[in-house]
Amino acid sequence: MFIVRNFFPTETIAEQNETISIFAFAVFSIIFLTFFVAVAYAQVQFYGVNVDIDDKHKSTVQMTITFSQPVKEFNFTIIGSIQKFGVNSTSGSQNCILKVTGITVISCKLNLTQEKRTIILSFETFDFVKDLDGKFFLDTDFSLTRNIEQLSMTVRLPEGKGIVSEDVPNRISFPEVANIISDGRHIIVNWRFTQTPATQPLKFQVLYETIILPPLFDIRIRYAIIAGAAIGLVSTFVYLRYFRKPEKLILSVLDEYERKIFDLIVAAGGTVNQKKIVQETNLSKAKVSRVVKSLVGRGVIEVERMGRTNKLKVLKRKFMM
Repeated sequence: MFIVRNFFPTETIAEQNETISIFAFAVFSIIFLTFFVAVAYAQVQFYGVNVDIDDKHKSTVQMTITFSQPVKEFNFTIIGSIQKFGVNSTSGSQNCILKVTGITVISCKLNLTQEKRTIILSFETFDFVKDLDGKFFLDTDFSLTRNIEQLSMTVRLPEGKGIVSEDVPNRISFPEVANIISDGRHIIVNWRFTQTPATQPLKFQVLYETIILPPLFDIRIRYAIIAGAAIGLVSTFVYLRYFRKPEKLILSVLDEYERKIFDLIVAAGGTVNQKKIVQETNLSKAKVSRVVKSLVGRGVIEVERMGRTNKLKVLKRKFMM
């Protein structure tokens, strides 16, 4: 009769199992962090598109993209052919090439930095607008296949054109809820979103038509619009000059980074360590220091030195909203 015994003591096996568990957790953590970083680097902080349509159905497009992190390459596909393509960037010139085969593929090699992560693409095309029995259909696809924190899409219709009546289905899409305003001469459609996932198609469509007005009425309405605009300008000047609070004026001129840091200080109760601002904004220490200095110069906050960091405080309680 043979007696089988464990070669290793029970304690040794338990220790080995614990070691294996720790190793497996470490491997999983590394894989997860790698995936998380990859996703974060693929995100876009701001994506703004402006489409200006003229009476010849030409669309003049400007795309502004601010990446969350610097990227080396950027590709974008446009349904149709384009002309007068240009690319600008806050970090200098960038190298983009076009490939046109019924569609236009834009491929860019980018030279961005942590401080300067914005590119601006511009072009013209006649392929966005189609004539449908006297009506006009704008059909665009600006999908990025990237996670987008803030998205703004604006379409300005030609003079004398307006959105078709509300009883027509699908007159505005993605989604139908949009801000529709007028500058006195043009109808402007605007969509704004936050936290748009990479899987969301960005297909913006507008059905519009010519607005027909009686000649006399058309002349009168034009004069009324001009008079109204003049009255509005005067009223705005008087309001800003004599009635609007100086604090509101100051806050209204803050740029994107100034407003973001100011809002973080307010959200923290009016006082926060500068180190925490660096952590929450993912900006460099130098960038945060420059923005803080600008806010101090505007009379919005004050800085109190605390050891190796600064305490940022809203200067006046009336800035707290």
